[in-house]
Amino acid sequence: MAAAKTALFDPQRNTLYREDYRPLDYKIPKADFLIDLDLEKTIVRSNLHVVRNDGNTQGGPLVLDGEKLKLLSLRIKDDNGWHELDRSEFIVTDKNLIIKNPPKFAFDLEVAVEINPSENTDLSGLYASNGMICSQCEAQGFRRISYFLDRPDNLTKFNVTMTADKEKFPVLLSNGNGTPSITQDLGDGRHSITWRDPWPKPSYLFAAVGGDFKILEDKFTTMSGKEVDLRIYVQPGYEDKISWAMQSLKRSMKWDEDRYGREYDLNCFHIVATDSFNMGAMENKGLNIFNVSCLVGDPATSMDSDLIWIEAIIAHEYFHNWTGNRVTLSNWFDLTLKEGLTVLRDRQFTEDMHSEGIKRIQDALALRTRQFAEDASPSSHPIRPDMVEEFNNIYSGTVYQKGSHVLGMLHTMMGEPTWRRAMDEYFKRHDGQAVTCDDFLNVMEDVSGLDLKQFRKWYSQSGTPELSYSGEYDAANKTYKLTLSQETKPTPDQAFKEPLPMPIAVGLIGESGKDVPLLTKEGLNMGTVILILNEASQTFVFENVPVPVVPSVLREFSAPVKVVTEPSMDELMFRMAHDSDSYNRYEATERIMVTELSRLIADYEAGKTLALNPAFVTAYETSLSNAKDGDLAFNAMTLRLPAEDIVTQGLGVINPEAVEAAFKFMRDDLAGRFKDEFMDLHQSLIAPVGEVYAVVPEQVGRRSLSNACLPFILSRPQNDNFADMKYAAANNMTEEYGVISAAVFYGDAANAKELLSRFYDTHKDNTNLMDDWLSLQAALKVEKPYEHLQQVMENPVFDKKVPNKIRALIGSFVNNNQTVYHAKDGSGYKFMADLIIEMNDVNTEVAAGFSRLAFSKFKKYSPDRQALMVEQMERIMAVPTLCAGVKDIIGKALDTAK
Repeated sequence: MAAAKTALFDPQRNTLYREDYRPLDYKIPKADFLIDLDLEKTIVRSNLHVVRNDGNTQGGPLVLDGEKLKLLSLRIKDDNGWHELDRSEFIVTDKNLIIKNPPKFAFDLEVAVEINPSENTDLSGLYASNGMICSQCEAQGFRRISYFLDRPDNLTKFNVTMTADKEKFPVLLSNGNGTPSITQDLGDGRHSITWRDPWPKPSYLFAAVGGDFKILEDKFTTMSGKEVDLRIYVQPGYEDKISWAMQSLKRSMKWDEDRYGREYDLNCFHIVATDSFNMGAMENKGLNIFNVSCLVGDPATSMDSDLIWIEAIIAHEYFHNWTGNRVTLSNWFDLTLKEGLTVLRDRQFTEDMHSEGIKRIQDALALRTRQFAEDASPSSHPIRPDMVEEFNNIYSGTVYQKGSHVLGMLHTMMGEPTWRRAMDEYFKRHDGQAVTCDDFLNVMEDVSGLDLKQFRKWYSQSGTPELSYSGEYDAANKTYKLTLSQETKPTPDQAFKEPLPMPIAVGLIGESGKDVPLLTKEGLNMGTVILILNEASQTFVFENVPVPVVPSVLREFSAPVKVVTEPSMDELMFRMAHDSDSYNRYEATERIMVTELSRLIADYEAGKTLALNPAFVTAYETSLSNAKDGDLAFNAMTLRLPAEDIVTQGLGVINPEAVEAAFKFMRDDLAGRFKDEFMDLHQSLIAPVGEVYAVVPEQVGRRSLSNACLPFILSRPQNDNFADMKYAAANNMTEEYGVISAAVFYGDAANAKELLSRFYDTHKDNTNLMDDWLSLQAALKVEKPYEHLQQVMENPVFDKKVPNKIRALIGSFVNNNQTVYHAKDGSGYKFMADLIIEMNDVNTEVAAGFSRLAFSKFKKYSPDRQALMVEQMERIMAVPTLCAGVKDIIGKALDTAK
């Protein structure tokens, strides 16, 4: 990297640059902490063993990070023993504790601070939640617990002693080895426990929890025969809903041993759930902390998709034990080193546990709907950003999801056996180190023999590459020429783009509907070949092709790119019927619907009478008639209308009224044409009598297809009573929520309100289901939407200080009530600006997230709507105390408005 111009964390700078990174002058290899927990007055005493870092020959001041701390005492141990530091020997700022002239080489520093967890509404550092105290230190939360070198490249062995009131906090947890049974009674109603973590870790992986919990215990025997104690801690009321989580953890541990050879390395593994959490979960070493929404679930209170999601998140955080903890990152710009890699691993895990084809389609859709939009927004950035104003803003779909697909390409190019050897070498070479993406790629090159010089551009170039293709069949010579071309459009952060290397999975479908065998240098391939496109345009020649073919390009979504070639309707229908690749078969079906919806939108804006194209109707009828056969989960996806984001990405200007009208017309028309077919299909999918609920592909597919019929059934007024009947008959949450959500989005409003009332009365004590209830309330079509939102906010289940609650309500409002949010009078934009300004003083991460949600796509709307959004963004930027995260997002958006 380039030499540093200034210190990376200089508090006077607004923008942080990756090129300015330099190693710390000091490091803290060992630290002892004594934490006396209290909801309002927690005392943290630390004994830090400080040494000069390699390369620091000059000494200089020791600069520790610290925010919102009350310094109580400060002592140092040098050659003359311990002594209190004189006030002239140190400086305290709102960001740092600076020891002006520390001893030259090694010394101990003892610091005592006081913090108030109950006042910490940002939920970063040590904070209170429903009577418990827990921590969140990633990315820079530890500095709110104690003065420290709060960077990922400072690796420390932590010993932590926790003390607290025994009645208020009967359970005291931290990282490492230990057990609650070894707590010591201190008298006066207090107790203590010491946790020792033998593995060095950065401060962002530190965790501390105190509270009164219900516990589920189990054991896991590792591949070497070591027995590991497993415990999941939840607050009372959740204890009967965590068996699935425990089994998911054990499946994750076994899978990581089988697939990657990674064995767990402590004597215990603990998970704690909390209602108040900014993230989904956190991989703290040996003590994962989970948002309750990502841990608690059972068939009666969670949908199939929820349970699979819980399993995936548990796996993700567990897999971090090696990809993130044992091998961590040197600086936050390299976040994708651990997150992109671990997302890839949890995707592979879910593919192995459930349906590989469905999982790949879902992952591709998630990237195309959310991350592609981020690539096209003012917040566009590479998977390894070069600059940022707030590190929390790096936690994005680009770093996580796109990062995982970039590594997925590398896996494809290397092949599974070579990938496994390379991963083994990565762990061996860098265990116990803080490294960079370049260190990872160096290992991949060394083991595979691939030249990854051009591939590294994926880490530095933002934007979504657009892939186009054309083919030519030569009957005389029996050859087929396929030309692939790529282009990445300029983004706000980068004007110039270079070609990127990408594996493009291709098959050729013959007239019979079967894949044509392809002759490659490896021999005869019966289906799919991988073509490496690394130039702006390349032509590949296939020989011995006996018949004309239809190309199937980007099978399995083999690269995170956007296919912009527009096939004919006949070609799409042929691929929809015959493509052997499930992703491309789905994509052909989706493209048919997107094309038709785009035409309907244009017709609506032109004032034309809306009508469905007969060819589209034929294509949809084909999908519907085949829905009972094959993979039912796949068939469900082909019947649902595509996500609005997929459609609007292709529009020059988004007209919310036209989009809503087009979707409603298509759904209502199909519902009328095929009313009998939808009802017959739905009725055929009723579960057999006596079936025991299970999250297995056969049952999941059947419930998914059943729910896919509901929007078409309930959009017909004649079927209002059907929703009541199905809601009463539902015996699992997948069916119950499927009915109520379809009623809210597509049915009669009065009937939907009645079902919501019944849902509330039944589940008001379940915080996760109340998040779902809030989301559905925000999606309701009502005459006075803001009065309605205000009434919902006054309900006892809502709390603005709990991220899950406000995100559920407001996120759903912006995403699912588009015509209201984008009202031409600008009322929606003012509402969101008011909320962002308010949340800026409550929880800065939530405020930043709402800024991205509300305004990141403002350039996609008409000039009058853009002007109204700019007016509100300027009002936000005028707030004197605006946090860095909101400034970063809104500032970038306003830059593009100039």
